[in-house]
Amino acid sequence: MSAKAVLAAITIGQAPRTDITADILPLLPAGMELREYGALDDYSYEEIMARFAPAEGDEVLVSRMRDGRQAMFAERFVTPLVQEKIDQAEAEGADAIILFCTGVFPKFRHRVLLLEPQELFHSVVQKLADGRKIGLLVPTANQVEQAYHYWGESGVDIEVTHASPYGAFEDVRKAAGFFRGKDLAFVCTDCMGYSVAMKRAIEKESGLRVMLPRTLVVRILDELFS
Repeated sequence: MSAKAVLAAITIGQAPRTDITADILPLLPAGMELREYGALDDYSYEEIMARFAPAEGDEVLVSRMRDGRQAMFAERFVTPLVQEKIDQAEAEGADAIILFCTGVFPKFRHRVLLLEPQELFHSVVQKLADGRKIGLLVPTANQVEQAYHYWGESGVDIEVTHASPYGAFEDVRKAAGFFRGKDLAFVCTDCMGYSVAMKRAIEKESGLRVMLPRTLVVRILDELFS
């Protein structure tokens, strides 16, 4: 592969996602260029909260704004905006695209390699859990029910608690204590927002191994492009 390969990273929130790239840049193949795109770059925080708020029955998504604030919105509103960014990234020469979200989306139109963490994450976890229950950490309380639904569809038995990666670090640490002493194969963080530092804290508080989607996906990319 060319040393000049271009990776487009598309967040469902706003770019740049310095909180994610701090962890993944050291894992990228040598010479790969990272370009960031945000589905909500053209909207203010106030517009997002007013126009894209989830209604009953919507898939709830959570992401980080450019200023660090957390925003919550419905998948159906952001999906066409993500597609626009995929089209833009391909037109601007991307060789591969990573979606910075573990949510469930309709099939996107794309020409180059598109890595969607949700499908990869669920597949790997299902195989590694091998019928055992896993612990799952999601950002917000209103994502707990949908987590049971989506992970159940993937054949994975879960026990869920919540703490936002965009809030206080201590909240994530405290939430991890929920898993201590439980008979679980390991813990998964079900959002690209959870960092390597949070992973280490969760491991310490829970006494369990932790799988982090942001680094899992980039390691797969490294296998293909190194």
